[in-house]
Amino acid sequence: MQPQRIGKYEVTGKLGQGAMGEVFRAHDPVLSRDVAVKRISAGLDTDETVRKRFRREAEAAAKLNHPNIITVYELGFEGEQLFMAMELLDGIDLKHALAGRRMSVEQGLNVMEQICEGLAFAHSQGVVHRDLKPANIHILPNGKVKIMDFGLARLSGSEMTTTGMVMGTPHYMSPEQVRGQKADARSDVFALGCVLYELFAGRKPFDAESMHAVLFKIMQEEPVPLREAAPGTPEPLVHLVERALAKNPAERFQNASELLAGIRQARLASGTAKGTERAPGERTALGLGTVRPGARDRGPGSAASRSSPAASRRKRWPLFAALGLVLAAILGGGWALRSRVLGPVAPAPSPPPEISPLARQAIESQVELARRKIDDGELADAVTQAEGALSLDPANAAARRLRDEAQAALQKIDEAVKALRAAGQDRGRLASAAFDLMKLAPAHPEAEAAANAAGSLFRPRADEARRIEQQARREAEQASAGGSLAFAEGADLERQGDRALAEGQPVTAARRFLEARGRFERSRRAPR
Repeated sequence: MQPQRIGKYEVTGKLGQGAMGEVFRAHDPVLSRDVAVKRISAGLDTDETVRKRFRREAEAAAKLNHPNIITVYELGFEGEQLFMAMELLDGIDLKHALAGRRMSVEQGLNVMEQICEGLAFAHSQGVVHRDLKPANIHILPNGKVKIMDFGLARLSGSEMTTTGMVMGTPHYMSPEQVRGQKADARSDVFALGCVLYELFAGRKPFDAESMHAVLFKIMQEEPVPLREAAPGTPEPLVHLVERALAKNPAERFQNASELLAGIRQARLASGTAKGTERAPGERTALGLGTVRPGARDRGPGSAASRSSPAASRRKRWPLFAALGLVLAAILGGGWALRSRVLGPVAPAPSPPPEISPLARQAIESQVELARRKIDDGELADAVTQAEGALSLDPANAAARRLRDEAQAALQKIDEAVKALRAAGQDRGRLASAAFDLMKLAPAHPEAEAAANAAGSLFRPRADEARRIEQQARREAEQASAGGSLAFAEGADLERQGDRALAEGQPVTAARRFLEARGRFERSRRAPR
């Protein structure tokens, strides 16, 4: 039920509700202004963790008096229930502004500069947001941007979350947050890199069907390059996003102030910098062109928004000169630009002693994927998956065992290939070497080619392959694995092999029998 009053505020409507809180539109009768009042949802108001987070949101925002950060007016109690009165914002959040579409470079940079301005101030005050995402970025009708929801913020000197606890929204979390490592300003930079990528590409840089897959991508994979995801994005901005999304925090911009400087340099280099100064208070709204206080927007195509050809030519030369200088710095290593504008690179942090629960689940998913790759004969992929898990947890015994198993199998295949190539034109040696390789990798193209070259001398090998397959089938049946999907696949491959053998195709038959053997062996390992 909607309350009539919260503290001194007269509630006039409900604005929304989240997992932990609900927000109401209300009127302050003392100062005669409308406000937004947020309180903890019923049933959670006695949860001390929730209360700490709520109080931290108010304390962090109240400490930050900046045009691009939401203003908190009061933190109070209504009985035993905490509430927070804050600035009432019109407009929409960035999540809804995007709604599956991408922004132009100009629009995206207008938004990102304002976010960085607000966040740079927060970082200068020792406040790390730790949960930056489009839903926490609000855009007013005049184009001004406000950062909201400091509920996960860490104040300088505060340790309100324990090491190993993962905080944040999965798609925008930094690798160190996934691992449960302490988040600092560079974690906010990574989140802003994700937001900037989404602004231009119209999709998240790290996205997958499951949370575990998202977390693994954040820790181990690179997103689709922005130049492919958003063709036409100026190259300086592509490099800027790549740096913001670096896995190693030391390789990123070290705070929002450095990112802001980088955005302005890239904007100048890409020719998207404004050619004229804005009037005080002037902003560029999303898709609305230039908006001035007290003036109606006439759109980006209006006469007021167009410059003359002569003015355009006058502005072109300095832009081209700047483009050449900055691109030379970026593509030539960018060391001078890096040291002058972005500051020295700090040494890489030592790996955390503990692995967070979310990271542990992601590791387990990769171990399982490596196991499946081995079952499918995709040994190189199995090595990659296992090494990915080991990069997160070097002590993981299962990942190490699977990696070693796949590498040993690859080594045996390499040796069998060498023996096959050494057989020359001797058909007897070709038949033997081809079968040895086929037992290790039934679909190996060199094995099939050599077996065909051996001709009739390979026929006994097909019979041997069937005996091997039959033994694997009996062992699977003795293990009560006959009801598994892998067993059914093996039985089907066995029938295909019998048919090929009857049709005088011993090479195909041998391959099918050996593939069936693999399925029967897998059925014994499958959970039932």
